[in-house]
Amino acid sequence: MSVRLIAFAMLFLAGTGAVQAAEIKVLSAGAVKAVIVNVGDAFEKDSGHKLSASFATVGVTRQKLAAEPADVVIMTDVAIDEAIRQGSVVAGTRNDIARAGVGVGVKEGAPRPDISTPEAFKQTLLSATRLRARRAGSTSPPCSSGSGSPMR
Repeated sequence: MSVRLIAFAMLFLAGTGAVQAAEIKVLSAGAVKAVIVNVGDAFEKDSGHKLSASFATVGVTRQKLAAEPADVVIMTDVAIDEAIRQGSVVAGTRNDIARAGVGVGVKEGAPRPDISTPEAFKQTLLSATRLRARRAGSTSPPCSSGSGSPMR
């Protein structure tokens, strides 16, 4: 993720010629909270503007955006495109600032799974005796599935 890009975007949105300090309202998915908080502190110090940020899951952020306007919205590409179609984000203003990765891990000593192709990954998941996952934005323990029962 480009911290400089986010800082530049915030400065650009604040308008460099502004005489008065402005409050910049940010609605964001929680995945970038640490970055926005860190960049936001420096932004406030350097610009004199106040950053008012709200972090939640993409679903909650969509709901908030439908009910209240924001100066900056940070969500998944799909959610931003949907917000553009609904008119809550201005068309032509989308800028991709980050990519999210997903990892696969195995227990120590277990053989490495074949995840070289989408089909191989699918077969690895279907043949697994146990899967663990964490719900997006959750701080609770991972959900588990064992003995062939599906995860919910």
